[in-house]
Amino acid sequence: MEGDISVQSGLTGGDRSSRPLLTVGMPAYNEASQIASSVRAVRDALDTVGVPWELVVVDDGSSDGTEGELRATVAGDDRIRVIRLPQNRGVGFAIATAIGSACGDWFMVIPADLAMDLRDISRYLSAVTPGVAAVAGYTATRGDYSPWRALVSIVNRLAVCMLVGIYVRNPNYIHMYRREAVSQAHLTCTGSPALFAELLSICARFGEIVEIPVRYVPRTTGRATGARWQSILATGRGLVRLALSRHVSEHVRPKPN
Repeated sequence: MEGDISVQSGLTGGDRSSRPLLTVGMPAYNEASQIASSVRAVRDALDTVGVPWELVVVDDGSSDGTEGELRATVAGDDRIRVIRLPQNRGVGFAIATAIGSACGDWFMVIPADLAMDLRDISRYLSAVTPGVAAVAGYTATRGDYSPWRALVSIVNRLAVCMLVGIYVRNPNYIHMYRREAVSQAHLTCTGSPALFAELLSICARFGEIVEIPVRYVPRTTGRATGARWQSILATGRGLVRLALSRHVSEHVRPKPN
């Protein structure tokens, strides 16, 4: 199995006014060279949005000093929490870990390489209306994509549409989820990018998914891994699993008498 995890929210009740509106989860693996600047950039951007927030950074078993950089950067700011995983489990597991610790009404993933214009955070929040369970960001053509990576992206979108029944332009990009929808979920795709489709699928059963245009920022360090064969195969397995699960759920509903 790719990796199942039962998500239990960090806060399920209590005084609504005392908890953040938005939780940002930031998975990080061997990001020592830029994690401090990324955390500061996200903190500054969230401060300008004007809503209560928290940032949960999950250090996914880094071995390059990421944890030390994080601890020094967040010292004294109780709105930022660092979770250290003892070994590398992959970005999906790190995201699920952040969800399990989230306290906000809404949850958004912003990776350590950022890959978005942080001014667009307010666009996500502005798209929230009653009945909305997820806000899906989409971008224009990404100039840093190779033809192969662009093809993989197109095929992935078609597979998510056909197998999972989720019709969004960029299923693997940065989305914002209603925490109530995903906080008690049993996630089965933490081992691949199919996790994003799974989260959207959960939200689709909970309410409406709305899409908004956002600005893409190419990564400046590190290397993207989404178009590697290992990632493609893992995503394919995850989407097939979601499709089978969807098919079963549609046929086991009790029939009315």
